[in-house]
Amino acid sequence: MSDSSSIKKYVILLGIILFPIVIWFYLITGKNHYTPLPILGNYTIVPNGNGKADTVYHTIPDFTMVNQEGKTIGPNEIKGKVYVADLFFASCPSFCPRMSSGLQAVNDKYKKVDDFLILSFTVDPDHDTIPALAKYAEKYGADAKHWMFLRGDKQQIHDLSLAYLMIPPDTIKDAKQDIQHSPYYVLVDKEKHIRGIYDSTNPLMLDSLQGDITYLLKQYHKK
Repeated sequence: MSDSSSIKKYVILLGIILFPIVIWFYLITGKNHYTPLPILGNYTIVPNGNGKADTVYHTIPDFTMVNQEGKTIGPNEIKGKVYVADLFFASCPSFCPRMSSGLQAVNDKYKKVDDFLILSFTVDPDHDTIPALAKYAEKYGADAKHWMFLRGDKQQIHDLSLAYLMIPPDTIKDAKQDIQHSPYYVLVDKEKHIRGIYDSTNPLMLDSLQGDITYLLKQYHKK
């Protein structure tokens, strides 16, 4: 067998091996990497008077709370932002530190993106005072401009938990721990629609969350 024939066979074999790798790389970096994110929650079909109908999706209601700097945070501060929300409390002995460490990684990755926020809502406003929230935020390197630790009353937390499709903490009972809450990250778009819910106890979900944040931001930045 000639050298040129052997080289040709090796080139063909190399092409067979590399072809699926090239296709895979295109899919994870090109336009077709992500499928459109769903809009989660209930929706209503409303006739629009033109013989057609509009779909009205579940949205997160407006709220006003205080952040770790004692500043009032309301609709104006959230408007036009993609954000991730979670529930926590500063003295949590279980999964809160893991959740906050995951969000620290998210914050490090997206803190220079002007239209992205992280909102962490305390479920223990009786003990999570402004100084306590500031100390907790400092522990995770949180800048209040991009990662807000928010304190409201218990009814607000109950209502927002339902809005974020999570179980309200005041309805969860556990003999080992007085305060319980859902261990989820919730991704919300600029129209206040829920686009993803991620279990913080599953390490793989953090990668999924960051991938979906990137995808969602790209959709807005293309406009």
